[in-house]
Amino acid sequence: MIARSHDSLDLWQFGLLATHDSVCHAVTGRRGGVSEAPYDELNLGSHVGDNPEHVVENRRRVCEALGMDFERLTFGQQVHGDGVRVVGTEEVGRGRASFEDGLPQTDGMIVRGPGIAIGVFVADCVPLLLYDPERHLAAAVHAGWRGTAAGIAAKAVRCLAEHFGTRPSDLVVGVGPAVGPCCYHVSEQVAEAIRQAVGPDAVAARRDDHWCADLAEANQRQLLAAGVSGDRIELSGICTSCNHDEFFSERKLGKPTGRFAALIALR
Repeated sequence: MIARSHDSLDLWQFGLLATHDSVCHAVTGRRGGVSEAPYDELNLGSHVGDNPEHVVENRRRVCEALGMDFERLTFGQQVHGDGVRVVGTEEVGRGRASFEDGLPQTDGMIVRGPGIAIGVFVADCVPLLLYDPERHLAAAVHAGWRGTAAGIAAKAVRCLAEHFGTRPSDLVVGVGPAVGPCCYHVSEQVAEAIRQAVGPDAVAARRDDHWCADLAEANQRQLLAAGVSGDRIELSGICTSCNHDEFFSERKLGKPTGRFAALIALR
């Protein structure tokens, strides 16, 4: 990923997506916002107990830095499910100021047409940004272990194909910072759910008898199985737990803590 700081804001971009002038995107870091500890500083999540006014101000700052329209910023109520929704005219702006106003049961969003920014919030789960340069479509997906087990990444690809005729091989995908296999110890139940969704070698045993899972790799495999070309998928390779000074990590920092975001909008 490419560091793209703006004033005091920490922002990152995917190299593959950054080559396309018709799309604007970023993954946010922790610095440059107004939230106080334990949400310091650039918390964008409105569902974690932070001062709502601070969250809105942080979102406004990010929109200003990226040239996105805050009034058209749209978010879902993430529930660790596989709900993927096409954002229409009536949904634009939902969730920008509060979690309660977000699109219900939505962990993935698809947008068509310029100026509408969508995004997902994470603090160890996998954020994915998808772009179809041929049909000018974009999607944002939140994939924790439950969403990964439910195959939400592949479902987003299918939705793009079914609703808009996207060819999976045309997609460009960024798989953002998430807790890595170095730090993600899971139970047998979680390990088995991921194995069933991705394959028997999706997790590996450690000496301390915990299972170790690589959610970013698991989602990459699902994208490949759905027809996305390997050379059009970019993995950040960043573990949020190891890099908790730059990205929020609930596993490392505990509760409560903030959320960073992966945002995308069409120009």
